[in-house]
Formats: sequence, C-alpha cells, structure tokens
Amino acid sequence: MSSYHIKTIIFDLGGVFFTLGTILAIEKIKEIYNIEDETLLREIFSDKPNSAGYLLRKGLITIDDFEEQLFLKLGINRKQKKHTRYIWFGSYCIHYGIEDLLQILKRNYRLLIFSGNIRERIEYLEKKCNFLRYFDDTVFSFDYQKNKNDIEFYKELIKHIECKPSEALVIDDEKKNIALARSLGFSGIHFYYTEKLIDDLKKYNIAIN
Repeated sequence: MSSYHIKTIIFDLGGVFFTLGTILAIEKIKEIYNIEDETLLREIFSDKPNSAGYLLRKGLITIDDFEEQLFLKLGINRKQKKHTRYIWFGSYCIHYGIEDLLQILKRNYRLLIFSGNIRERIEYLEKKCNFLRYFDDTVFSFDYQKNKNDIEFYKELIKHIECKPSEALVIDDEKKNIALARSLGFSGIHFYYTEKLIDDLKKYNIAIN
C-alpha cells in the first residue's frame, strides 16, 4: 500500500462543493426565452477558450459584458432582459454531506479552493451559503487571469499549498484537471459524490472521524 502524508486538501467548487449549476441554469434560460436549440447557449456559458464564459472566468470581461453578449447572440430584446446572472448563480446548491466532511477535515488539514470561477458568483454564493469559512485560502481564475486548462494556473496553486505538491491532494470533477495536477506532482481524486469521496480519501490515509 502506498504511503501518503497529505497536509493540504484542495477542492474545486462547481461539481464538487456545489452542484453543476450551469447545466441547470441553461435549462431554465432555455425555457424562459423559448430557445429551441441550446447549443449556442452551451457555447456561450462554456469555459472553452475565447467563449464569453471563458473570458468571464478569467476576469477579462465583467458579468455585465457577458450578459450583453448573451442577449445579443440570442437575439433577445433588451426590454425582455431578465436577471440572467441570478438565474445562473442561484442554480448552485451545496452537495449533500460536503459541509460536514469539511468541518472534520479542517481539524487536521489545510483546505484550499482551486476554481475556475466568476467573482460576482462567488460573492453571491458567499452571501447565500457562507461557505468560504471552511477554507484557509482560495485560488480563483479571475484573480490570476488563468483557468484550469493552463498549467500555469496549477503552478500558481503550488504557491498557496504551504507544502510539497506530493503532500497535497486535489479533488475535482474533471479528469483532465486531475491529470494536469498530477503532472506537477499532486495527488488527485475524481469526484462523483460525497460518500464515494469519503471512501477515496481513506485511500490517502486521510483522518475522517
């Protein structure tokens, strides 16, 4: 059995701490505006390079810019504009059991957020959920103009873990992100749901009691 000495545990937000709110938001917006083809919606909201969602997560455009692009591309009249950002942000919910797990982990480990995210969404969810209290530090894409498809973003993460990468564990719902983290020496867990995460943490000798 491999010997692990994990000191820092790093959490993604959307898809790990929170549910995948963007998927639900797209369905809501599609229904509100009677959009038949959701392909364009998915492209706008995605984090693929040069999409509006990608630029927003990197902090290169504002949420106001994003909404303008959204309604322009969808051909929706400004008078019909609703508070799309709140439909989007409000579609995120905390995964069952994750808060209890974090309270236990916080006793013995340094906990970080590593997230491709949007400043206004973090502010909204913090007011709604008061979740930042569980973490010792945060590394957000909008603060560094980098996202998770960029190895430099992971190198920035190394500056925050206060240990060797081999002593840090990244938890993410995207296998490609885990692969990039592992290429720099991190350990990684692919997240599915909280109960499985607990079992996977035990494989790394993480104290959960």
